[in-house]
Amino acid sequence: MLRNGEEEESIKAIKEACEDARAKADAIASGSGLEFVRASAVRESGVYVEPYQEAGFEFEKASAPPIEPKEVKVSATVNVVYECR
Repeated sequence: MLRNGEEEESIKAIKEACEDARAKADAIASGSGLEFVRASAVRESGVYVEPYQEAGFEFEKASAPPIEPKEVKVSATVNVVYECR
């Protein structure tokens, strides 16, 4: 389950992963003397949300921890099959 704001960041990460895949496909195609035609298959392999973790976390107090905004790292993996000629 994604927390507040993580869904937007996940969608952004997927879009960036697709853009990166397209740029790499263009470079491979042009470097191989091929012409990019279209993406014939796209599969999202996963979106990863890594919460920020502070080193040296202590468990001395039994009270509830304060809730503070923290940074999270969101990444996505996509597999794309491109058709070239």
